[in-house]
Amino acid sequence: MRDLLVKIALKLGIYKQLVEINTAYSARKKSKSFHKYGLETLIQADKAFRLINVKMFLCFGTLLGAYREKNFIDHDCDLDVGVFANQRPDNLDEIMEKFGFRHKRQFYVKQTGIITEDQYEYKGVQIDIFYYFEKDNGDVYCYGARRHEYKEWKEANRTDGFPSVLWRCPATTFSEQEFLGHKFFMPDNIKNWLTSLYGATYMTPIKNWTDKDSKTDIIYHTERLYRRYYLK
Repeated sequence: MRDLLVKIALKLGIYKQLVEINTAYSARKKSKSFHKYGLETLIQADKAFRLINVKMFLCFGTLLGAYREKNFIDHDCDLDVGVFANQRPDNLDEIMEKFGFRHKRQFYVKQTGIITEDQYEYKGVQIDIFYYFEKDNGDVYCYGARRHEYKEWKEANRTDGFPSVLWRCPATTFSEQEFLGHKFFMPDNIKNWLTSLYGATYMTPIKNWTDKDSKTDIIYHTERLYRRYYLK
């Protein structure tokens, strides 16, 4: 039934609008869990990675909130953390399950098999784990998946995958910094990281921000990402 409705929506040219409505509804539901269990989720994930001596650091919206608001961003409904790709253990699912997480989704490059992102869920809160790769000059980058140019996600995943971008950030070291009464790793070069991700105006809150709102160091390229689903 779902596939039939999708075909009808695509034919009528209203698929994108329906996706946006569904996304907004889903975000409202996630927001309730996030405000109740967001910090607990972050703490549990940090414990999981510390157990295996892997440095998990805040990135994207979670990092921005920690620096700018000293809190989570009001309209945020998931968590963003980073781990260096060469430190991702093969038994990550097993480790995360010990701390109450369920594997939800994974993004990867089909041609190379590179895993670019894992998404886990804890008490209704989603945490996105982005895997960072280091360049020769010390700069780092991670992949970001985008919505397909015109296909619905099931068809896109079966065929040519999803467009992606590289989020580039300058070389940095990481240290523990306080956030909401707990210590988490963050980049020491935090101002330049946030400028690379959100532009020079990152201290000005913009609801529903997109990379078109500011000059960033985002790199558009040709690699396509695919999804693996774990939760039904």
